[in-house]
Amino acid sequence: MEKKEIKAHAAMCGFAACGIAAADDFPDYETALDVIVKAFPETWPLYQPMYRRARVKENFPWAKSIIVCVRDYARYRIPEEVRGHIGRNYLFDSRVAANPDYLMIKRFTGYLKGSGLRVRKGGVPDRLAAARAGVASIGRNNFAYAETCGSWLNLVTYVVDAELVPDNPSYASCCPPGCDICIRACPTGALVKPYLMRMDRCIAFLTYGADAAPGKELAALMGGWVYGCDVCQEVCPLNEGKWREKEELPCLEKEAGILSPEALSKMDEKTCRERVYPLFPYIPAENAERWRNNAKRVLNST
Repeated sequence: MEKKEIKAHAAMCGFAACGIAAADDFPDYETALDVIVKAFPETWPLYQPMYRRARVKENFPWAKSIIVCVRDYARYRIPEEVRGHIGRNYLFDSRVAANPDYLMIKRFTGYLKGSGLRVRKGGVPDRLAAARAGVASIGRNNFAYAETCGSWLNLVTYVVDAELVPDNPSYASCCPPGCDICIRACPTGALVKPYLMRMDRCIAFLTYGADAAPGKELAALMGGWVYGCDVCQEVCPLNEGKWREKEELPCLEKEAGILSPEALSKMDEKTCRERVYPLFPYIPAENAERWRNNAKRVLNST
């Protein structure tokens, strides 16, 4: 299989870019995790499971190349009910079957497997793989950036057993020299310094991953975010003009009214299971209480 053919098919499926990287280990990923854990030892349980992603050769001894695709979701309209309350990445998640991008990924995955390749979707450090493949650069806020859509993207990685010619990497920082707007804007101080973010203070993690509700100090800093957080991306100069809002996502528009903080704070189990869960299928359907508590925190802070 030729690299040119793979890229053409990725474009046909709707991806904004596609690049190829060697299926080598990512020692720099382990180093980055070491720096975080050394600085904040209490975060070790959060980061420990992530180390495995760096060991490509151990996890996939048959792997020869990594294909990295970029999905641009900056074309979608954000309903006013959820603007500033739910992170854009979660609003336009391609894991939602009603999102047309769900088929984009499914079709490309099927194409690779149908071509006779051994394929493993994911399982590697996506952002570093994208930089190695030359399709994105990593900003000081730790997000991946592409020319066409800024950081409003998803990276889809595939480990394959085909020997493909790698693309030129894009390891250089994409950030303007000396820029620290994202660090100064982070409401909870989770973004400590360039490329160093502590998960246990990140608003996004606190809304969906933390075992317990945030304490009063953190809760007071979390603003209007019910689920996720976009602050460090919204203030970034590299994202200026990248969000285009050309298309509506019908499945989101239909249910936007029940996703406002007011509606979520009163949501019953039936509504969560039948109307919210289909839009966030990776969140347990019985997790209505977390939605309610997050929404109540937002309402109490205004």
